Amino acid sequence: MFLKMKEPVNTWTHFVLFMAAIVGLVFLIILSKNNISKLITMTIYGVSMILLYGASSLYHWVRTTPQKELLLKKVDHIAIYLLIAGSYTPVFYYGLEGAWRWAMLSVVWALAFIGMLLKIWFIHAPRYVSSAFYVSLGWIALVPFLQLVKNLPVGAIILMALGGVTYTVGAIIYATKIFDFFPKRFGFHEIFHIFIGAGSIVHYIMILIYIMPMAE
Repeated sequence: MFLKMKEPVNTWTHFVLFMAAIVGLVFLIILSKNNISKLITMTIYGVSMILLYGASSLYHWVRTTPQKELLLKKVDHIAIYLLIAGSYTPVFYYGLEGAWRWAMLSVVWALAFIGMLLKIWFIHAPRYVSSAFYVSLGWIALVPFLQLVKNLPVGAIILMALGGVTYTVGAIIYATKIFDFFPKRFGFHEIFHIFIGAGSIVHYIMILIYIMPMAE
């Protein structure tokens, strides 16, 4: 079951990111020291990355029964919502104040939870529907944008936007199946994975350079 990968490129790209996410979380925890709020928000963010890339690696690696494969697919897709909400947790906690902070944290997690339930019930929904929901939730930062601009460094806004664009391009490639150069070897799905990984790297850099110091 584990010896022959179902989708080698997809497995390896996200397995490398899975391992990197573990190291990245450990680094964030070390930097958090004894700051409880920093430790909680960074752990939520780091764990969401680990779950996403771990679930994705497993789903694209394992050859198993159709029933088990469907379960792995659901977990893989559910983890995307966890990553979106988890990625926004430190951003909204430190980039927003008062009612804005708690309202946006509540909204992003509530919508992520709804998305997870929809994936459980409607896993076979058209990919453009899922992609639209992912992208819409991913750009939820536009709602408190003026507040974020007021509280975050310019560099953080630029990197957050760059990460968002990278994720969005990946979602468009996934939804439309463009750039399907070598199907099942290096096609649209593999390119989608690369863009998602790049988006995560950009977001991590933003968290590390700009959000972490704000939590001092």
